[in-house]
Amino acid sequence: MEIATVDLYRYELPLTTPLRMTGSTVQRRRGLLVRFATEQGAIGWGDAAPLPGFSAHSLPEVVAVARRHAPLWTGTTIPHSEGTLDPSLRTPSCGPECPASLRFAAESAVVELVAATRGASVPAVLGDPRSTVALNALLTRPEDDGPARAARYREQGYRAVKVKVGRGPVGEEIEFLRTIRRSLGDAVTLRADANRAWSLEEAVAFAEATCDLPIAYVEEPLTDPTQRSDLGTQTDLPVALDETTREVGPDALRDAPAVSAVVLKPTLLGGVRRTLEWRRAAREVGVSSVISAAYESGVGLRMLVALATTGPDTPVGLSTYDRLADDVLRPPLPMDGPSIDVRSVVGAPIAVDKDRLERIDVYSS
Repeated sequence: MEIATVDLYRYELPLTTPLRMTGSTVQRRRGLLVRFATEQGAIGWGDAAPLPGFSAHSLPEVVAVARRHAPLWTGTTIPHSEGTLDPSLRTPSCGPECPASLRFAAESAVVELVAATRGASVPAVLGDPRSTVALNALLTRPEDDGPARAARYREQGYRAVKVKVGRGPVGEEIEFLRTIRRSLGDAVTLRADANRAWSLEEAVAFAEATCDLPIAYVEEPLTDPTQRSDLGTQTDLPVALDETTREVGPDALRDAPAVSAVVLKPTLLGGVRRTLEWRRAAREVGVSSVISAAYESGVGLRMLVALATTGPDTPVGLSTYDRLADDVLRPPLPMDGPSIDVRSVVGAPIAVDKDRLERIDVYSS
């Protein structure tokens, strides 16, 4: 199987409400779609959507790299082996500094080509898929009537709810989490995400004050992640890695103290292969892995669902799709929680609305 043509398309999607990121406010979600095709008619799509404030590269930088290297991808042979990716596409032929989101897009497109050539589903190419995926509900602001929303999530059947913390005084956030815990009852898992907001002292105070509160984990509690060992020595706080996964390799899990889970965002992490490496390392040391979105379009989200359905049966963080007021797919994906039917999301051929896209000329440099 050989990639015969490579097409690039820029997209811009309205949001239901602005995204407040570090140092900026995002009004519209912008990204780049990569389309690979073979002479036999197999097609694979991928989504490169760098997230402002989190991705190391801007969208113009991603587009520039993709335009320079698209001619190099043309003619690439994808082997018919049982594996999913040719190692030569590990950094989609644009070097070790290839933007993470572009690597995710190119590898996603390759996986779709492999699936189309085999006559198999994308999840089946990635592993042994389940028929459904549970979603993690998200509470972002205390002022958004959190306890009432938490109760609704419980009634709707969500298995897990994640609460954003680290945005106010620690004492107030502890009380807020207690009200959420009461609203959720005992059957729903409570997760928290601090986004590296706390000093070691604040994290220790939080851990001591919530030792009686059932919390599955707190994502990245420390402003200085090198102090995680100190936190583990002083407390029993269960910690999940998120930003850390983009700074160290999967082997770091073998020596990581007090890590209960890893949150894997392929767009930021650097592709399908890298995500699978982290997931395999987590499994080997008994750490849970959770696939999570970064406000991708439906093209990117399809691959995230495929990855989620071949991983641990734990609720995943794909609720960012709710923030898109429109999508490049027609119809939009059926992503209403608390769980989704995998076949309804990734079972049908992808239907991209090219009227929503701006085609980009490909050139060599």
